[in-house]
Amino acid sequence: MRIKENICPRCGGPSPDGGTCARCRVDQIRWMECDSRISVIECPSCGAWKEAGAWTDLNRERTDIATERILRAIHLHPGVESPGFDMRIEDISPNRSRASCTVSASLFGIPVQESCSIEIVWQKEQCDRCSRMSGSYYEGVVQVRAKGRKPYPFEIATAAGIAQETEGALQEGGERLSFISRIDENRDGLDITVGSQRIGQEISSNIVRRLGGRFSTHPKLVGEKTGRKVYRITFSVRLPKYTREDIIIHGGRYAEVIAVDKDNVRIRDLFSGAIRTVKDSAVERLIGNLRDAECVMIAFRDGDMIGVLEPASGKTIECQVHPSSPLCAGQEIRIMRDGIDLIVIG
Repeated sequence: MRIKENICPRCGGPSPDGGTCARCRVDQIRWMECDSRISVIECPSCGAWKEAGAWTDLNRERTDIATERILRAIHLHPGVESPGFDMRIEDISPNRSRASCTVSASLFGIPVQESCSIEIVWQKEQCDRCSRMSGSYYEGVVQVRAKGRKPYPFEIATAAGIAQETEGALQEGGERLSFISRIDENRDGLDITVGSQRIGQEISSNIVRRLGGRFSTHPKLVGEKTGRKVYRITFSVRLPKYTREDIIIHGGRYAEVIAVDKDNVRIRDLFSGAIRTVKDSAVERLIGNLRDAECVMIAFRDGDMIGVLEPASGKTIECQVHPSSPLCAGQEIRIMRDGIDLIVIG
């Protein structure tokens, strides 16, 4: 009785439990199946890859993408253990490749090996982001303006740089549709056209955080899509009336703006060095910004008067400085012009 129980009923060979032996079970099972054909879709504009209906910006080589998709196209029996893959990929046309794959493994303790051939079709399709960009799609505009003035060139350049940095950070985080369509400088400031409301919000917040001021949102209904209302938003960024390193007149004296907080400005008197906080409405006049300052040489010093050599005319012009100022002849200093008057910055 025990002998019969230990014999495989199919081949007559030994069987530990009297049932079908491992080799006969392997012969009865189709343990490996391969898809005969797979498609790999790439965006010709930006190089993004499409997978399971979604686009990804992973920067990967074509061979790596093909290898990954081939492995997914090979389906193994759940009992397969320690599979090893040997594959060779050859191009048969500009948009076709063929992969020859051999799989070696163990099934129920029996070594197995099988080969298959998979055709790879390389397809080109414009991704969702490039499609929107080429179609001039946008969801908002960030308008960078300044209160009572035009933004300085350095503010325009800084805002544009912040926008590009924000775009890069969001797309690295997976926000593919957070893109910038256009950046346009005009007589009033800067307009940044964006592909999503998320990036518009982030850019506005980052500009205000870096340059000061505030921003507000103004949505406009432009239609409906799949039963949902579609809005475009104008992000109105207003830079402060005065910014750091502005030279202004307050109380008849020249001062440098060292900080801005809402409607208040913190200033440093250029003559005495005294620091105070005043309302921006109390500022009499804006002279300019330190970025516009000129460098000149001190020709002489006599008490609280110095003579500086004007580069344009070669003449020496006298300016008053604080008696405790350490400036002396031969030093190079920065000045700004207010009409015919020269302002010593230091």
